[in-house]
Formats: sequence, structure tokens, C-alpha cells
Amino acid sequence: MRIVFLIVLFTQSLLADADFANGMKIGEVSDASAIIWTRLTDGPARFTTTAAQDSTRQNKMRPPQVAPGIAGEVRLTLYNNQQQVYQSSWVEVDTKRDFTHQFKLQDLEARTHYNILIEAKNGVKIKGSFTTAPKADKIQSVECAIVTCQAVRSAEDHRQGHSVYKQMLQHNFDFFIHTGDILYYDKGYLAKNREDARRKWNHTFALPLNRDFSMQVPSFFMKDDHDTVANDSDPNTVYGNLTFTQGIEIFKEQVPVDEHTYRRVRWGKDIEIWITENRDYRSINKMPDGPSKTILGEKQKSWLKKTIAESDASFKFIVTPGPIIGPDKKGKNDNHANPGFFHEGEELRKFIASQKNLYVICGDRHWQYASTHPKYKIREFGCGPINGQHMFGGHPKMDPEWHEFLNARGGFLSVKVERKNNTPQAILSWYDAELKDDKSGKQKINNQINLQYIP
Repeated sequence: MRIVFLIVLFTQSLLADADFANGMKIGEVSDASAIIWTRLTDGPARFTTTAAQDSTRQNKMRPPQVAPGIAGEVRLTLYNNQQQVYQSSWVEVDTKRDFTHQFKLQDLEARTHYNILIEAKNGVKIKGSFTTAPKADKIQSVECAIVTCQAVRSAEDHRQGHSVYKQMLQHNFDFFIHTGDILYYDKGYLAKNREDARRKWNHTFALPLNRDFSMQVPSFFMKDDHDTVANDSDPNTVYGNLTFTQGIEIFKEQVPVDEHTYRRVRWGKDIEIWITENRDYRSINKMPDGPSKTILGEKQKSWLKKTIAESDASFKFIVTPGPIIGPDKKGKNDNHANPGFFHEGEELRKFIASQKNLYVICGDRHWQYASTHPKYKIREFGCGPINGQHMFGGHPKMDPEWHEFLNARGGFLSVKVERKNNTPQAILSWYDAELKDDKSGKQKINNQINLQYIP
């Protein structure tokens, strides 16, 4: 009896420590479904005072154990207008997948606001909310935010996170896309194995600004080179003991996503977005360029062309981790704007030129820009890094033949689609992370472009 009593006490002690230091991530929202990610942690986040900004010293250290995981059970309850519409059973978090669990919600109502409650068995609770997309034939104004390239070392406040997340909440965006390099395994605190890679994810989304945003705005997460393995990573890349295959698995473990990380986002009649996967299917970077060298892989590329051609959305955007048009800065050779993948790049550029109202938005460039290809007249918009602190690695010079706009600033890109006199238009606004407008007091808009619908 005494042994049983001690076991009960020990179990209760473990449950008492359970918390949600990483909150929840609301992902893959459509007009009828969503995926809700959460992670059970051993207490709240534990930020230390040693996470200084000296990157040389950081490079000698492992990622800190900010939010260690803990075994236990979680339950999700969904509400609409304070009325319970769904409750899951109690489910064990997956100890083999960093103590995470993803709830897949189906049969939701379109254009409907839902509140989420996630509980642990010890009574700890977190709340979130989201609104589903309108159906594909419904006309509705839509606005989303797009960012790229963030790191713990570039957060304005190493205990709070990136200020852009607080700024974006003021806009009431319908959804959000992170185009990749969500974190950097090979910069700042280094992550050279699976355990340390997970620690870095745990740290990044224990930062309150980063965490709280993901609990309120439907998000679509993409990955790129630094959050797969390391800079310009391909299937041959190994960083310490961290392999390319492990990087792919960890990404799917740490964000709400289905099996395929390339997917479509439809938000009413006037906008559809294609999110590409630029790492999983790529050829080796050093392979000679030619018809068989690829970033997208044949299956994804066929899907991309087919579904874009079939879409009846007023505006169509390919959102990609790397540029298709560019121009890129010197020394890069792992994307479609570079000679290393020029053949597939030309194939994509010719296809884009054959479509009406189709544009490219890209991440992974550390500057904001808008460019037009001199030959094909297709347009690409770079959202720029999450803030000025992340302005690493330089940028190309302004080239009037290519650039409509180029700015060495960080922030976020807003894409708003609405109707004026019943004609669809898309308004792209590049917001500055640091500068504010003198009159409004809101974040400064560095540039704005209106795209007119072509019937």
C-alpha cells in the first residue's frame, strides 16, 4: 500500500508541473477545417539572464532548456458563441515527438468564429480563437500578413520576442504566412542534433510575443534552409549530427501541418495562394543545371501548374521561400533566380507569364523589394526580414531595370484584396518594424503597390 501511495503522490507531482509554455499554434485553417498544435511542458518558460547578444559567445553554447517537455494528457474543447460544439477525448502528448499533439478539426462552418480551450489533467488551461475562411464563391475583403527570417538572436527583447508580432495583432489579419527561416539552427545558439533543434523551437515559441500571436491568428508555416538543417541545405547536408531527413521530420512535429507541406489557401472568391515546398524534393545544389535538376520535384510542379490553371480566384499568388525572379545578391546559387537552378526557373517564369493575375511573393531575402522580370514582365514581391536587427548578409543594389522598389528594412508585408466598384484589387503594403508614421503613430508603410485585376 505504501508503494502504491508513493506512486500516486509522484504521479500527482508530475501532473502539477504540467503547463503550456509554448501555447498553441492554429494552422491550416480553411472554410471547413483546422489543425491545432500544442505542447505539454514541465512548468512555464524558464528564461535565463545569459542569453546576451554576443553571437561569438553564443556559438560556443547549446540552446538553453527554456521549455522542457513533460508527458501527460491534453483535451481540446471548441466553442461557437459560447456554445460547445466539439470536445476531444483526453489524449497523450507524443513523447517521441517532443511532447506535442495536433488536433485535426473537421466539419467546421465557413466564415465562423471559434474559441478554443485546451486543458491539461492538472487543470492548467490555455485559450485561443480563430475564424474560418469564407467559401470559394463568396466575395469578401481579405487581408493577410507575410514575414520571413527571424531568430532568437535578432529579437528586440530576448525575454519577450519579436515586436512585429505585437504590431500585426493591431491589424486584425485574416491569416498569416511565415515563409521560412523561422529559426536558425546554424546561427546564435547552435543546434547540431535533434534534441538541440527541438530546444530552439521551444525557445522561439516560448517568447510571449511569438507565442501569443500564434494563439490568435490562423498561420501557415513554411520552412527553408536554416530551419531544415543549415545554410543552403540540400539532401546531402549534415550539420553536426542533424540530418536533412531529421530536419524535415522536426518541422512537421513543431508546426500544425498535414502530410504535404506544399498546399493551397483559398479565402473567398478573390484570392488563392499556393505555398511551395523548396527543400524536401530538391536536387543536390552542386549538381550541374539541366532539365533533371529541380527544387520543386515533378509531382509538386505538376500540382502547381495544374491547380493554378484551374483556379477561378481573382488574384493568385505563389508564395515561395526563395525568389523566382530576383535579382538576388552576389554569391547565392540555391534558388530559381540563380544560375544553379536556371532551367527550372525559366520553366516557372514562362508558366507564370502565361497566366493572368498571377504574382510571386518570396521570403528568405533580407530586404524588402518589388521587381519585374525585364523579359517576361512578371512581378515578384519580397516581404523582407522580420526586423532591422535581422538585416544580415547584405543586399543587391537598386537596379532600375528590375526593381520597382528596394529597401534595406525589416518588418512585414500586408496583402489586402477587396473590391472597388465591384472590381477586385490587391493592395500590397510593406510595413517597417521600427519606424512609425508621424501623423498616425502606426508603423510606417515603406512602400505600397496596387494591383489591378485583369479580366
